Amino acid sequence: MIGASSQRRAKRASDVGARAISGPRKLLSGCLLTFGCLTLFMLDQTDIVMNASHSLDEPAYLMLEHPILLGHGTVVSAQMPDVLQAKFKGLHYVKRIGGLPGEEITRDEDGAPCVVGYACYPGLLKNGIPIAPLLKPGIIPEGHYAVFGSSEDSLDSRYAVIGFVSKDRLLGRGWPIPFMPDWRK
Repeated sequence: MIGASSQRRAKRASDVGARAISGPRKLLSGCLLTFGCLTLFMLDQTDIVMNASHSLDEPAYLMLEHPILLGHGTVVSAQMPDVLQAKFKGLHYVKRIGGLPGEEITRDEDGAPCVVGYACYPGLLKNGIPIAPLLKPGIIPEGHYAVFGSSEDSLDSRYAVIGFVSKDRLLGRGWPIPFMPDWRK
């Protein structure tokens, strides 16, 4: 009887050891499976967008193909505005949101469009005159955004020819890719 009891105790001890080892294996397997699924999702739902101009400071963005959590400063990609389609068809129009639906656009003392409470966006001047008519004061309509580049020569919502970008033209939300060398130089 003593021999059988010792064998059972030894069997139970080895089962406990096997369970202790299988716990970390299950955790590791679960983590790897989760990481793999997230990687596949990210590969399917994201794009890398290269910024061909100096209208924004960063040279490249990781774009999630779902424009979510939109606010001031959010980088978005949109369908190319109609006025630029002939020259830039098939490319993304990438800017930062500067004005949200319901916010007021005014003009400063120099005539630059301003999003009340946030920032003013002076237009590019040639001989002291804006190169194109600037955006008129008013309220940003529901479902539309004012989008701007970082430089004064950015063709964006500061000009009436571009105006506001409707939410249905937005393609994604982006984040700058850190440590990306600026290939535009």
